[in-house]
Amino acid sequence: MLVPLRNSAHALLLLLLVAAVVGCSKGKTQWNDGRPPVFTAKGQVILDGQPVEKATVTFQPVDPEGRGGSAVTDAEGFFEAQTYEPGDGLTAGTHKVAIKKTLFVDKAGQVVTEIREPGSAVEKDFLPKKYGTFEKSGLTVEVADSDGNDLGQIVLEK
Repeated sequence: MLVPLRNSAHALLLLLLVAAVVGCSKGKTQWNDGRPPVFTAKGQVILDGQPVEKATVTFQPVDPEGRGGSAVTDAEGFFEAQTYEPGDGLTAGTHKVAIKKTLFVDKAGQVVTEIREPGSAVEKDFLPKKYGTFEKSGLTVEVADSDGNDLGQIVLEK
């Protein structure tokens, strides 16, 4: 049931609500004005011929004007990179790449999702340590200044 606006306070409240909705929509704001543009980028992480699930992929631009980005791989090793918002992409140019997959395991070596007692689980690397740093991984990707960048397979070896 619609209720007519009976006074100027209701009208002002409605006006403020509309302004807030319009102000929160995409476009230039004080929070995103001046950001370097980003371009969608996706790829896949493979280790010894198998997709790597739940790996964190981090991108560091070579250009100091660029912004770093990241992604997490899905069950098939695929990822969509993000810089500011999920899936928005990366800044154009060459990016160094670091990839880590760490999980908690119990004393029997089984992956745990919940730690019930202090010391009952430890963090374990599931990828060779060299891939965990930009300096040692030797991995790079190129991002063009247009959407739809397919970074292909990032192939890791033990």
